[in-house]
Amino acid sequence: MRVHTSLLCLLLVTACAAAEPPQRNPDTRSAMTEIQKALDESVEATRVKDIDRYMQSIPVDMAMHDKESGKAMSREDVRRDVLLQWSIIKDTVFLINRIDQIDICGDTAAVWTSQRWERNMYERDGKTIDYVVTTQKHREEWRRVNGHWKPHEIQELGGEIFIDGQPYHE
Repeated sequence: MRVHTSLLCLLLVTACAAAEPPQRNPDTRSAMTEIQKALDESVEATRVKDIDRYMQSIPVDMAMHDKESGKAMSREDVRRDVLLQWSIIKDTVFLINRIDQIDICGDTAAVWTSQRWERNMYERDGKTIDYVVTTQKHREEWRRVNGHWKPHEIQELGGEIFIDGQPYHE
């Protein structure tokens, strides 16, 4: 009995020593890579103000909700809103949207992101320029469609606004 117990302990120690540290599921890693690439494409389209390129990243059935009203926005509403926002932006200095966390369940992924956007914006007079920094957290739902991850729903979770280095409260 003692020999069997010792042998069992030796096998367990050997198995534990040989085990590799846990790694992220390959499906999760590939999903993160593909989703981050899509986020980066949207960031670049925003940086250069290419509305057609930006709209390519938004599937026809994607649900977006207006932060103030909570109403669902159509694709045309999104296009109009983005163009309106871009019209008062002189230029983007820095923009990043990175994945903080991802949970995958089959063909659906819950993705939490953090965004930081630094830009020069025109005031209402159309001449004065302010340096505006916004941060925003999102919870996004992505779905795998025909083997590719596509955004389906975005919910803003909050962030901060700074104008010329000073906190701004709406």
